Amino acid sequence: MKKILKWFKLDYSASFYPVMTTRTAQSIFRISAIMDDVVNPEMLLDALNEVIVRFPLYKVRQRAGIFWYYLEENTEPFNVFVDDGILLKKIDTNKTNGYLFRLCYFEKKISLDMFHGLTDGNGAMIFFRAIIFAYAKKCGKTPSPEKVIDLSAPPVDEETEDSFARYAQKTSLKDIELNKFMGARPAVIEGHKFVGEGYGSITGEMSVTQLKELASKYNCNITQLICGKLIKAIYENDKNKKRPCVIMVPINFRKQFESVTLKNFVLFTKIYVYPKDCGSLEQIIECVKEQLNRASKKEEQQKQINTTVNGINTFAFKILPLPIKFFFIRLGRLFFKSKHSMIFSNLGVAGMPDGAGVNKVFFNLNVSNNNPVNCGAISSGDTLMLSFTRTIAETEVERKFFTSLTEEGVNVKIMSNFREEQIVL
Repeated sequence: MKKILKWFKLDYSASFYPVMTTRTAQSIFRISAIMDDVVNPEMLLDALNEVIVRFPLYKVRQRAGIFWYYLEENTEPFNVFVDDGILLKKIDTNKTNGYLFRLCYFEKKISLDMFHGLTDGNGAMIFFRAIIFAYAKKCGKTPSPEKVIDLSAPPVDEETEDSFARYAQKTSLKDIELNKFMGARPAVIEGHKFVGEGYGSITGEMSVTQLKELASKYNCNITQLICGKLIKAIYENDKNKKRPCVIMVPINFRKQFESVTLKNFVLFTKIYVYPKDCGSLEQIIECVKEQLNRASKKEEQQKQINTTVNGINTFAFKILPLPIKFFFIRLGRLFFKSKHSMIFSNLGVAGMPDGAGVNKVFFNLNVSNNNPVNCGAISSGDTLMLSFTRTIAETEVERKFFTSLTEEGVNVKIMSNFREEQIVL
């Protein structure tokens, strides 16, 4: 008798990710761990096979339905891959047997490339942490299970729920704030594009303690400090200096709305700082603080949830077959191009299991031709790793940003994949 395969709906925020995927571009991100010892690929694969039972939401392939894409249980075997050094290249589902994530290794590094349609950074971090825990055990270590999801427990329905649908409130069409998807044309980071696959990456390693001390000087937190310094670096690099700097920051709704979902439960807020407010770092940080503090309020997040869910559920859009939706969404991209200068995502504390032999953790965001530089941060112990990912050879924004930190007493160790030394246009 043929097995009936499970299937899952994409969450509301993920509905557009498959449509936005092109031949060369895909919404993915990477979490990496540098281990104390050289990685054993056979044990890494065994760890993945053991852990995935606890994460049925990720043991899937993507299917096209009549109205939307959906996720179907995948029974094919997994592979682990030698990292070829091409950062955040598109996941080839022919090589992954249909799976929408890619687990790689190289020497002492383990990396998880995750399609954003499956989950956000929080869900991926829980998954990656479990893989590292299981792998460390297979290597003969005794990692602490304290920070790891209970791998002996069966999956629960709440982990696969769409929390956007759970918390959305009915609202009238006039109250759907679609105007927030628009906005003024922002300052952009220009440069010479890389030829071929792969992005450039420059990472700064710094002390969380030193960053907190500097943030206290400006009466802000680390995320607000970094946002402010990013905006200042972008503005100083902008030859025009007439457009606003716009930073997109993901907001984790799990802090205001109780949820254990392993799907996406974040949405972006836009931080606008106009040239008139770029006179000093203090001015910029005050603008950032005001906007991020407003975005952190539950009522503001409720509006975002309502707009996302009710916007997609409008009758006219809901009944359109997938190919027509595909056409209109792609057409809409022409009008929503380059509406931000950069994405900055602070994933927070990595929470790697103690005793697992993890030395450093990295977080790389995907980039695009329209937004060529993005920035991701993650901390472990007293170390924060801040990684710029880019499609261009120029590194002036990164230089200005890190220089501004060192000038204020933050010690920064720089690492690079030296992609800028390869051929550019």
